Amino acid sequence: MCRCRLKGPVMQIHKLVPKGYSYVKIPCSKRATMRLLLEVVQRGSRYWASGVVPLGKALGFADKMHAIYAAGANQAQRCYGKSKGRANTTLIMYPDDGERLRFWLLATPGNGIIHAREKLQDAHNSRSRLLWGDQYELIHLQRPRTHGGGRGWTWSVSLERYAILEAAMREHSSRPGRDPERRDDLRSLVQGVMRMPGFHGVRQQQIALLTLGRETWSRTHAAGDQYPWPDKVPYLDKSFFCYHRPEPLRLDVLVRLGEGERLQVQEQAAPDQPWDPT
Repeated sequence: MCRCRLKGPVMQIHKLVPKGYSYVKIPCSKRATMRLLLEVVQRGSRYWASGVVPLGKALGFADKMHAIYAAGANQAQRCYGKSKGRANTTLIMYPDDGERLRFWLLATPGNGIIHAREKLQDAHNSRSRLLWGDQYELIHLQRPRTHGGGRGWTWSVSLERYAILEAAMREHSSRPGRDPERRDDLRSLVQGVMRMPGFHGVRQQQIALLTLGRETWSRTHAAGDQYPWPDKVPYLDKSFFCYHRPEPLRLDVLVRLGEGERLQVQEQAAPDQPWDPT
């Protein structure tokens, strides 16, 4: 029995996933999707485009990407294409909500129709970094010598988003701490910062935001008025699986589940009336 379902605007996927046929495998979480994007860019797919597609049109879109750009090619086909100087293409999709999916179309350098037909951006260029909406951007960051040196790919909070968080942290941590409502504002902000996916670049920003809050609190509150700031920011454990196990959730199954959930909602809204798709 399948235990996958859509609940409201948020995707709820349980452990038992039925088999599907689509070449597009859906990552099991946002951080898993971000990890996959990082690894695909790291392996050479530096050119990218992104957008959103309605759930009902997602299968047709994925099939089109394979028919035109061979996005569903297997590993052997990709190796052969690379040996001939052809560009390989990867399609990654993730449910943004119950009605649509985010997608990223990535390509390697080489000869291929994708470079002629699509307006691709270069993840290696600081002006066209790969993005997750307006929240996160993929950056090529210099590692400190204590961590081996060199440069590596990581996610970070976008500059605009970070500026908003920094201003909010400064404001909420400087308010009088005895007011319960104002403490709730600060608590919600700190919890939001702690929930960010802990990639190295994001983690450094988490630490900076919490340090700013702690220092601002100390300057604006009496010594006896303490706030329970987190002791440490956890690292991202990369041992997690990116896809559901033992069977990955595929795009056709996701669409089928979404359609079933939509029909169920329609029936619950008007149980005595036949559903009219028009």
